Amino acid sequence: MRRSIPTLSVLFVLVLGCDGGDPDDDAGRPSDTGPRPVRDAGPNDGGAEPDAADLDGGGAAVDAAQADAGAIPTTLVAHVTPGSAATGTERVSFGLPLARGALSDATQVVVSHGGTELAASRRGLATWPDGSLRSVQIQVDLTAAETDLDVAVGSAPSAGDLTEVPVADTLDGDEPRMWVTLPATWLAASGFAGPIVPDTEIAGTPVAAWDSVCDHDRYDTDAFLADSASRGVWLYDRVTVMLRGYARSGTLSPLRSAYREATLYREGLTGSGASTRIGVPGANDDLKYHYVQGLAMHYLLTGDDRFREAAEDVAARAASLWPSPGYAGGADFWTERHAGFGLLAYVWVAMVSDDEAATYVALADDAVTAYLDVQATYPAGYDDEDARCFAHHADAHGESYGYFGCSPWMSAILADAMHAYAELRGGANATRAHTSVIRLGRMLARDGRDGAGKPFYFMGVGTTDDEVDDFDEHWGETAYVIAMAWHLDGRRNASLRAAADELITGLATNGTAPHTRSFNWQCRSAVATPWFLHGTPATTDTDTDTDPPDLTVPERITLELLRPNDDPAGRPLPIAAHWNPGQVSATQPGWDPDFVLDFLDAGEYVIPLFRVQMPGVTSEPWS
Repeated sequence: MRRSIPTLSVLFVLVLGCDGGDPDDDAGRPSDTGPRPVRDAGPNDGGAEPDAADLDGGGAAVDAAQADAGAIPTTLVAHVTPGSAATGTERVSFGLPLARGALSDATQVVVSHGGTELAASRRGLATWPDGSLRSVQIQVDLTAAETDLDVAVGSAPSAGDLTEVPVADTLDGDEPRMWVTLPATWLAASGFAGPIVPDTEIAGTPVAAWDSVCDHDRYDTDAFLADSASRGVWLYDRVTVMLRGYARSGTLSPLRSAYREATLYREGLTGSGASTRIGVPGANDDLKYHYVQGLAMHYLLTGDDRFREAAEDVAARAASLWPSPGYAGGADFWTERHAGFGLLAYVWVAMVSDDEAATYVALADDAVTAYLDVQATYPAGYDDEDARCFAHHADAHGESYGYFGCSPWMSAILADAMHAYAELRGGANATRAHTSVIRLGRMLARDGRDGAGKPFYFMGVGTTDDEVDDFDEHWGETAYVIAMAWHLDGRRNASLRAAADELITGLATNGTAPHTRSFNWQCRSAVATPWFLHGTPATTDTDTDTDPPDLTVPERITLELLRPNDDPAGRPLPIAAHWNPGQVSATQPGWDPDFVLDFLDAGEYVIPLFRVQMPGVTSEPWS
């Protein structure tokens, strides 16, 4: 039985008058076509986001966990560690990532040392869809010694300004002369690395299971370099892996590896735009080695413009390698991994680009539309609308299984991209991406595991065939997708939550990362799983259509607004309705716009108006 929503005292203002084993040899899709036409775009360098309304889809969808996060922190302590080459007075340069809505004016940051405010250089690096800053580059001068800086966001400085110097001038080779580490609580709250929970908040809980496989010290840059002549160890964007490790821990080791490997990846690039070539051995034409996400994150943490430009170049090359993101059936090449890295390239470059954001937003929209078509279409005859993966024939994947299916573990990369896309675009675009992930999670929870609860390596769709995974290196990715689906579906489906919990237990009990590539794939996307699960216990209600009782009214409203019409729990409940749809007459003034505005002026909440037909009328409601 569906719960009813309690009487609503507000809600949303209705705006009237608007229209509405990892195969390393699955070759990248070759192409002799160039990138798509470039649309005009405004700057994204600390000012308003280009086409902000378009990027936000008319109103971003807010995840329940974000809505519950409380006040955005405004102060932090940054720890400074001198490198071996530091001496005398050094320029300290770092990026301060910011949560959405935290700051709109880059000048309003105060940096103090030992109780004394310092002169500083400040520059906004990129913006969120609402125009607030994603990050601010800060530079100060300090004596080369280990120490702390006090940083206050939203405060007016009074100690004067420094002239910014290029980040390259503050480096010793590929490392800063003065390292700055930020608290994990700040990094996680900023969202710069995606949805992350600090390790300290989940220590000793079941969702800390990734600690058993994500050893960033064991698989650091030195370990990577030992095998870097083999392209397999480059897989899955190690810069992202390391920066997510840094966001979870706030420690220097993963940050150091990220810094070194971001530099290594950028310095391996040649050419520009669609003619860019990467330095990964033998991978110039393989999309799954073209990484924008880590370059963009590095830019947000440093303000080094070279990495923003590199992100744009790699994204242009990715677009030329993935000119047709759809799937035509049969052996037409398509994998979730390629689809995911293509979308990640478009979304993350749109986040940080200073002049090409609109181009990549358009490419992201096209890609998501194509992916949803894949999800809705294949295989022919499969008619379950509520539980669907991105099914494609094994021939399209370069495998000889002989049937349609999907990869549960590769689906994590695509789910990662879809979640980032939804955050960037908001509105109806976010809804369709979220709905897609929910359907994917339902299918993996129901059909994606063997009799022992272990995820399949390749899951058949419309067949009883599946490919058993002979190793214990993919528990976490399937848990991640299902956890995301549970969260996006309103944290109400007990079977989804139970499946995620069981997979996490499997990871903790059996999981292993025996080599660098395994570490890379297990620790890039799935480490976000605790964010989707943490803080809300699994419900024991066996009625999976029942909303958890601890949802607030706004959360219940959000749940209903995002619920698809074909949801197995039932059609969305109406948010509000009124017999008088707002038309004015002498006898029935109703909730016309003036009446609503009077309520707003009085400080009251507004009930949205829906024009509905009288009972018994069989035609569709008016729009």
